[in-house]
Amino acid sequence: MIGTAAPAAGPNTLLAEEVTEILLVLDSQQHMDLASLNLQRGRDHGLPGYNEWREFCGLEHVTTLDDLAEVVRDRRVAEKILHLYKHPNNIDVWLGGLVENFLPGSRTGPLFACLIGKQMKFLRDGDRFWWEAEGVFTKQQKEELLKSSLSQIICDNTDIQEIPKDSLRFGQYPAGYVHCSDLPSMSLDAWREEKSHDLQLCGSPKRIKNGDFIFSSKSGKLTALYSCYHGFKLKGAAEIVCEGNRWKHEPPQCTGEELG
Repeated sequence: MIGTAAPAAGPNTLLAEEVTEILLVLDSQQHMDLASLNLQRGRDHGLPGYNEWREFCGLEHVTTLDDLAEVVRDRRVAEKILHLYKHPNNIDVWLGGLVENFLPGSRTGPLFACLIGKQMKFLRDGDRFWWEAEGVFTKQQKEELLKSSLSQIICDNTDIQEIPKDSLRFGQYPAGYVHCSDLPSMSLDAWREEKSHDLQLCGSPKRIKNGDFIFSSKSGKLTALYSCYHGFKLKGAAEIVCEGNRWKHEPPQCTGEELG
C-alpha cells in the first residue's frame, strides 16, 4: 500500500466498481451499492442539501449549470447531475461534496475540506483527554509523542526495513525511503513515574468501580480526573483536588445506567 500510487480520481470515476456493483452486506443475499446506501443514509437522517452546506461553510451557492460545471470542472458530469436532480438545491450533500474539484494538494474539494476540518476540530476541542490539552501530558512527554509517526509504527510492528519518512505521501522506491533505524523513536523515560510531593502527602486517590482516573496539574494543584468505562454514567464531580494533605471531596461513582 505504501509503495503503490492511489488510483486517480475524477468526477466520472469516484468509486470502484467493487463497492458500487458487488458490495457484500452480511444480512443481505444481494449485492449492494455503497453510493446508493450513502445517499439513502443522508436522507434517512434528514441532512440538508448540498447548497445549504456550502452556505454553512461560507461557499457560494450553485444556482446554474455554469456554476456547477465550474465547481466540478467537468461539464458533462454537471449536466448529468442537473438532469437527475432537476434543481441544484435538490443535490445530496454527499454527492455534491464528492464531485467537487480537489483543492491543491488535497484529496477533497472545498466543501468536504471544510466539513471534515470542522468535525475534527470539534472532536479535538471537546475531548478533555486530547493529548495536546493542558495537564494531560507534560512538556517532555509531548516532545516525545511528536517524534512518533505512522512510518515508525509500521517499522515497530512489521518486518519492513525501509520506508518513506511520511507513509501518507507516495514515493517511488527507493527515492525518499530511509532505513527504519534512521527514524526518530520515542523514549518512554518521559513517563517514568516519580511520586510528587503532593502525591506523597495526599496518597493515591481512591479507585472507583467501572471507571478510572488520570492525574493532572492544569490548575497548579494535583488533580485526579475521573471517567467511566463505556456503558456507565459518571455520578458526582469528575475532578478531586489534593489540598491540605488530603483529597478534597469523595471520588465520583460510575452507575450502571446504559447511555442512550
